[in-house]
Amino acid sequence: MLLSILQPQSQKLFFIQAFLLGIFLSLGFDPYNIPFLSLLAIGLLFKLNNQFYLKYKKSYKGFFLIGVAFGFGFFISSTYWISNALIVYGGDIKYLLPFSIILLPLILSMFYGFMQIFNCLFWDNSNAKIFYFTVFWIIFEILRSYMFTGLPWNLICYSWTWSPHFTQSLSLVGPYGLGIISVFCSCALFSFRLKSVNIFIATSAILILVLTFFYGFNRIKNYEEIYIENFDVRIIGTYINQKDKWSESTKDIVRKMLSEDDLTIIPETMAGLKPFKKQNLIQGFLRKEEDRYYNSMAYNGYVYDKKHLVPFGEYFPFSNIINKTFLSNYLNTDSLSKGENKYFPPSIIPLICYEGIFTNIVGNNRKLGAKLLVNITNDAWFGKNTGPLQHFTHVKYRAIEEGLPLARSSNMGFSGLINPLGKIIYQVEKDRNFYIDVKIPTEVVTFYSKYRFKIVYFLLVFLSMIGYFTQILYKKNKSV
Repeated sequence: MLLSILQPQSQKLFFIQAFLLGIFLSLGFDPYNIPFLSLLAIGLLFKLNNQFYLKYKKSYKGFFLIGVAFGFGFFISSTYWISNALIVYGGDIKYLLPFSIILLPLILSMFYGFMQIFNCLFWDNSNAKIFYFTVFWIIFEILRSYMFTGLPWNLICYSWTWSPHFTQSLSLVGPYGLGIISVFCSCALFSFRLKSVNIFIATSAILILVLTFFYGFNRIKNYEEIYIENFDVRIIGTYINQKDKWSESTKDIVRKMLSEDDLTIIPETMAGLKPFKKQNLIQGFLRKEEDRYYNSMAYNGYVYDKKHLVPFGEYFPFSNIINKTFLSNYLNTDSLSKGENKYFPPSIIPLICYEGIFTNIVGNNRKLGAKLLVNITNDAWFGKNTGPLQHFTHVKYRAIEEGLPLARSSNMGFSGLINPLGKIIYQVEKDRNFYIDVKIPTEVVTFYSKYRFKIVYFLLVFLSMIGYFTQILYKKNKSV
């Protein structure tokens, strides 16, 4: 009955259904986290593609518009909270609200649109489309993660947040590898027919999901929490509105929570332009150097400047060009400067806010012998629910991938300590100014931290080869 609706009588209805499927997919992510819903949404999109192909054959425009409609529905319903930053900022930039609510999701949806063009190129009546669809989905997630500064927000792997067992596979194959498992298994199950090949493919998908679950179950069961000796940390969480963040009263609140001896972590830019003068403090502040400003983290004489700045929030893309046009009269293109230095103790991986969603940033520092991920952030821009929660989830994934504990200090977000399996073992109460004193667990070596993207590249090539030979065999049998 459910699949019977995927037989619309006009192209317009195909696009409407794709849009609704995108919204449907967003329910598999924070804050809803409906179990297995992402597998259902991907499978239905796969079936919708096939119905469109059977009716209109290789219509590149049609496939493209299905992808755009699907992506637009997904992003407009899962990233709407970004507009809250403009409301908090106030002033004369509220006119940008349509950009954040409509235009940004539309731009992001283009990745699904171009993905669909490649799907159309390789789509036929064989089972090859199962493998190609998986490959192109992940390739375009990778492109979205790095092109135009990148936005790897709500990759398909984050739809598994509800299950600590399935997410343990991040320690093997990383976020894009878990994405491959998700998309392939969904397409394989929705391609089920009473033919031996399709039964084998669907059975393989079920087996992969079962093995993924039991890998996670066994990993959690056998994990023993051992703490690093003489490594006590205080994590401060604050609940201060953006407009009050740099007031003297706020600084007094923070001062009263600082530890005299233990390493203490406070949120992003909380110290303003004048850092607290304590050597045992990891603190976020704004660093001025000549006429440049940096979003920085300081600890014991070391300074780390944020390298991956938030587009439109911390820097304005193409500002050099805009400043030479009439648009400079309407747009404030003042930007923070991108950090270049790497001066921080090798035992700590510093992640300022947005940087925590980029797996490659963590990987570049992992080889230096890191023992702890430290993420400081200011989530006061993004409301009280969906945005901060999604941000927290993304950063937690880094702990599982790297097998490292994560200490997180946030303003108006989620603060606490996450163990190397991604479990929250200590958490600061979210809606108050408070702190927790914690001991840091030892690291766990992971397969992914050793081989990283080589695993993903291997899987993509492997699936592409299966798709290619499946298509060749299909054409050969068809010609006989």
